[in-house]
Amino acid sequence: MKKSTINKIKKSILIYSIVFFGLIWTLFPVYWMVKTSFTPDTEMYDNKARLVPTEFTTSHYSDLFKETEFMGNIKNSLIIAGLTTILSLVISILGSYALTRLRFRGRFAMTRSIIISYLMPAAVLFIPMYVLVSNLGFADNKYGLLIIYPTFIVPYCCYMLISYFKAIPVSLEESALIDGCNRLQTLWKIILPIAAPGIAVVASFAFTLSWNEFLYALVVTTSPSQHTAMIGIASFKFSDTAIWGLLMSSSVIATIPAALLYLGAQTFVIGGLADGGAKY
Repeated sequence: MKKSTINKIKKSILIYSIVFFGLIWTLFPVYWMVKTSFTPDTEMYDNKARLVPTEFTTSHYSDLFKETEFMGNIKNSLIIAGLTTILSLVISILGSYALTRLRFRGRFAMTRSIIISYLMPAAVLFIPMYVLVSNLGFADNKYGLLIIYPTFIVPYCCYMLISYFKAIPVSLEESALIDGCNRLQTLWKIILPIAAPGIAVVASFAFTLSWNEFLYALVVTTSPSQHTAMIGIASFKFSDTAIWGLLMSSSVIATIPAALLYLGAQTFVIGGLADGGAKY
């Protein structure tokens, strides 16, 4: 066997080994979460941990659905995360297009300052944000989060979309403008179809950021009926005591919407960047 072939085999073995251990490292916590959610309490609190439970139960899920308000928390998170994603996408798409295509004074300084606003820590801003939301009459109201979340999600979306829009040839827009399209028609018919993979990625991250956010949701909402899913999960832990069955079953339920969103976004991410130009 040639030395080059042996080296290729060794390289392949090394790569697949790294990928395999990476998958184990990544997926094992997910497996443990799902496994624990179906493990009876008598076995869960046993000193001997088992990779595969000897018995399975759905009592944790039945208790979660019947005896807690967690499904209402899931509904609140879906509403807030969905509306925040839509609002952030609309603002960031229009803002990113203006920053990459229009010429006005201060454009470069504004572009560079976007990432700075995203990097502001939430621990510094949650008190003034709470005061702002309270003065607007949204204290202990989940819809007050719609005022807060875009303040850090829109800068992130703009920062990401600017890179996608810069990669789109200006000649496509010029051709559309010559054919009679205005700026909005060009954005809708040319830019958005081409940037669909990037928009899908940005939408996924925007949804995930608002779905997983904890600090602002904890500060703004105080009633259990207004809590989001992350606050609902945290409510199953009291001081140093945790109700692991409810914690793990609620965590499994909370991962489903984000997982479905990522699976749905794959159809746009895998699509070619030149689809919009070809359609036009």
